[in-house]
Amino acid sequence: MSASDLKPGGLSRRAALIVAFIGLAAVSHAVIFIRLADAPALVIALARVALATAIFAPFGWWAARRLAGLDAPTRRRSLVLSLVAGLFLALHFASWIASLQRITIAESTVLVSLTPVWVALIDLAAGRGAPGRALGLAILLCLAGTGVLAFDGAQRVDGDPVGLALAAAGGLFMALYLVAGRGARTVLPTPSYVGLCYGAASVLLLGSALALGLPLTGYTGETLLALTALGLVSQVIGHTSYNWTLSTLPPVFVAICLLGEPVLGSLFGWLYLSEAIPPGAAAGGVLILAGIALAVRAEMRAAETG
Repeated sequence: MSASDLKPGGLSRRAALIVAFIGLAAVSHAVIFIRLADAPALVIALARVALATAIFAPFGWWAARRLAGLDAPTRRRSLVLSLVAGLFLALHFASWIASLQRITIAESTVLVSLTPVWVALIDLAAGRGAPGRALGLAILLCLAGTGVLAFDGAQRVDGDPVGLALAAAGGLFMALYLVAGRGARTVLPTPSYVGLCYGAASVLLLGSALALGLPLTGYTGETLLALTALGLVSQVIGHTSYNWTLSTLPPVFVAICLLGEPVLGSLFGWLYLSEAIPPGAAAGGVLILAGIALAVRAEMRAAETG
């Protein structure tokens, strides 16, 4: 039996976009839940994916049956891609959540929103050719915006270049997560894929937390409530919505939804936590978002013509 025989039915484009926007609203609340959780970054990341893993665990048998029905090469590729996606998901959460504990919501979410550009660059590195003029300009704008953020963060008394680097790394790991997930989602249905992916991320994060001797219990009720909301809202609803749309929309289109996260995340931080947006983050954010818009537009044109 081939992969094409088992390819899951895709959503209509309109339905996929609706699901993606629901995911955006859910994911954008993550910054608030993370701010309210008084725990190490790795523990917060672990709680987020572990809760989602527990919810999707009953679908593990489905994943096993799905994989068992495939030919050996396809089975091996789907399993490896799912586990690799879990690795990058763990790295994404570990780096991004750590950045949120060091820099402002605006700075962190703007840098993480570089994901669409990273996706375009990864696809180009995989053999899609040299960047065109529009994509080259987009990359320059994003690099300029990143430079503004880095300079501003280094100059301010409360600036933190390490936090900025962690946020940028979080965007790269998210891109790798989406690209790996694209390959697995051409074969596996969403519950099976996320069961494998979230499970792998949970194991990696748990092992890291234990190796570092981080406490896994003894947290306040407020922190436990924030962690529960993070897992249910931002992960089960948010990230799973993105994964669902990967059967219909390619990663660069799914990444478009991430463009709204800096805006919504910063807005929620201002509304819920009265957190100001640093001028440097606003200036750098404008450059980065302009670059991302150009990159996405170029990628959409490339998809239409090729």
